[in-house]
Amino acid sequence: MKSSIAALMLVLTVTSPVMAGDLKDELVAMDKKAWTSWGSRDGKAFRDLVTEDAVQAVAGAGVATGRDKIMADVSGNPCQMKSFDFADAKVRQLSTDIALLTYTATQDTTCDGQKLPGRVYVTSIYVRKDGKWRSTSYQETAL
Repeated sequence: MKSSIAALMLVLTVTSPVMAGDLKDELVAMDKKAWTSWGSRDGKAFRDLVTEDAVQAVAGAGVATGRDKIMADVSGNPCQMKSFDFADAKVRQLSTDIALLTYTATQDTTCDGQKLPGRVYVTSIYVRKDGKWRSTSYQETAL
């Protein structure tokens, strides 16, 4: 009996590399879509990417709380994004419905005539609701 319980717990706590890789690819793609949408001022694209109570802190551009505020800020941002790229992405699945995505981003972005930090460290917290991953917290730290 004890060995059966131990085996079951091991199965429930270990994520296969294939599943972990798939999750990483999915979350990185979602963050890239968010960056692309932000750069093109497509606030509507954020509706399906973030939770209703999401928080976003963009280095050099400010903090927005709540999906509606984030959508409005994205739609009205005074920024010109020429390019961006991600490196060293890592995912840590904290539970079956919570994942932490981290990466380093480089960008060429100007807002109101001022350059945003060219390199930032990003932490995105995702939650799975109704079978879909959504960003609930996004934080950039200038490097």
